[in-house]
Amino acid sequence: MTNFDLDTDIGSGFGLDDGLDVSIVAWGIAGVPLLVTFVQTVLSLLDLTAETLGLRGVLDPIYSIDVVFQAAEVFKDQPSLVAALFVLITIAWIVQGAAMIALDHRDLAFGAAGLASILYLVLFFGVYSPLFGSGIAAGQLVVFFAVPVLATALVVSAAWIHDWSEEVLAETSGRLGELEARIGDARERFETAFEERVGSLDDLEPVAPTGVGEAESAADRFHERCDDLRAEIDRIQRIEDPDRRREEVSNLESRVDSLDPESAVDRIADDLRQRVVSGVRTEFGDITVRSRYGGAYTLANLPSRYREVSLPPDGAAVRTADIDTVLQERLETGTPLPDVGEAIGAAADHLDRVESHLTDHEERADATIERVRSRLETVDEQLDRLPESVRSSARDVLVENREESITGRTAIERTLGDATDALHDCAFDECERLLEQADAESERLVAAAEFFRALDGRVQHGGSSVDVPAAVDSAAVEAVAEAMGETHDRSVSVTDGRVRIGDGDDETDAGSAFGRGSTRDTTRDTGADREESRHADGPESTVDDGISGGVGSDADVDASSTKRPEEVLDAALYFLRELEEHARATDGDRVQYQIDDLPTTIAEPDMLENVERFLRNQSDLITEVELQDPDPPAFFEVVVADEHQATDAIRTARDRYTERYG
Repeated sequence: MTNFDLDTDIGSGFGLDDGLDVSIVAWGIAGVPLLVTFVQTVLSLLDLTAETLGLRGVLDPIYSIDVVFQAAEVFKDQPSLVAALFVLITIAWIVQGAAMIALDHRDLAFGAAGLASILYLVLFFGVYSPLFGSGIAAGQLVVFFAVPVLATALVVSAAWIHDWSEEVLAETSGRLGELEARIGDARERFETAFEERVGSLDDLEPVAPTGVGEAESAADRFHERCDDLRAEIDRIQRIEDPDRRREEVSNLESRVDSLDPESAVDRIADDLRQRVVSGVRTEFGDITVRSRYGGAYTLANLPSRYREVSLPPDGAAVRTADIDTVLQERLETGTPLPDVGEAIGAAADHLDRVESHLTDHEERADATIERVRSRLETVDEQLDRLPESVRSSARDVLVENREESITGRTAIERTLGDATDALHDCAFDECERLLEQADAESERLVAAAEFFRALDGRVQHGGSSVDVPAAVDSAAVEAVAEAMGETHDRSVSVTDGRVRIGDGDDETDAGSAFGRGSTRDTTRDTGADREESRHADGPESTVDDGISGGVGSDADVDASSTKRPEEVLDAALYFLRELEEHARATDGDRVQYQIDDLPTTIAEPDMLENVERFLRNQSDLITEVELQDPDPPAFFEVVVADEHQATDAIRTARDRYTERYG
């Protein structure tokens, strides 16, 4: 026969361990007096006596004890009450045992133990309380009333020391699962309420960036709180001590109960609404669009599609100037923030379209304004290079507008101011008309200024007569030409569109750089012609072989060159200015100019070759220069150094040419 451990097998058969055995023993001992009194009560109710049962010899010694006899007498006085209490006590005791042994139900066991204890104490200290005044010996009373006290202690102790770990683990695991579901539900309710009451924060951020940041932080804090509670569930599930585990679960339940997603969203929405009210007042309170010239556009003069905007959700047309008022009213009347955010987004998009529309017109206008101002700067440069005695007369014509045949700088600047005012008034057609006028007038003005500069040099060096350019009225030249004659002590007159210098009129020079009557044979002069022309012009036309080298040096000038750089100064500056104008329309570093676009009196091979040679020596500004052919049609191409803008590089080269040869 196989040997076995009786205690172990019995414990295993009942699913008990050593600790649980002690609790069941305590429960059993507590039941002994309960069962004895219960049997006694049943027998009394059935009128069964000791003689009837044949137990007189056993029971008589017991009833001979004074306290037992008196208790039996009390029972006879209230048999129903005593019997009912004993029945209830016995049932509670049996239920406790079933909860501990079979059901493994902690709450039921503690409830039954508590009921049994209370009823037992009520029975003895309530129903049997008359025993205290019946003259029974104190020792017997102490022993008698010690029975319910000990039985109660044993019943409660049995429930307390019983191993409830498995039951607690199962019960708390279920509660933790419920808590996890509640946390997930709270998070979903938060997201739903946030979407309904706050909506997308992107539309609100432009007007209330701080409020949006605070709302995002508040939402993140709620999410982090939910995440912390989920992490707490994971931590509690690793606790093995039943009592500590149950306590932690109870604490967690209180924290989960405090989750109130709807109230959290209400607080976020209320705080954000106040921020949006302030932001709308700041962003849309005074809608003003200013140009780069410092003026404010009159938005009321814009077309209706820019003057008004349809704001959702109702799509009502709102004037741009009234956006602030309408949004404030919606915020004050409790319009949901998602609807307000949608309206703010539509308003912001509308203002972006308005600004884009204005910027397009402004940039087109600015291109012309910059071109005109650049020409006016050229006029000033040409004036500064004239002798002081001539400059005053030239200023009267070129600046002060004292000659009706040509519009001076002051009048052109006034036209630019009027054009800018028209731009700010959103009268774009009028602005364009005025700018076209200023553009044409400035082109004629700069032609006159450059002609005056060239004419002064011709008069100073005793040059021959020259035609007045077609763009310049002879009347504008007369006063200035007279001052030149007085300054250089030469006879200068203007007759039939031609400036006559001295007593004669050299027709061979009719093709001067600014002459209007010259024609040029596309086959160009022969070398003999050039040589004859060079001797005709005198010794000043020869190349100075003594020019020093260096940046901008012309030491490598070919001996076959007909004219020196200073002799083609005005034509070269004219060409460089045209090249600069052409560079403005070029985004890259390569500028290409078609020589055929130059006036025939400007596009002289000598000038082109001098400019080509000069630019090649400006290596810090220009990396490549190519003159395909001095004769048109051909291209003049330059490549600007990477660290420079094309316009700036060519302007700097023009300034250097002026400083060196002017």
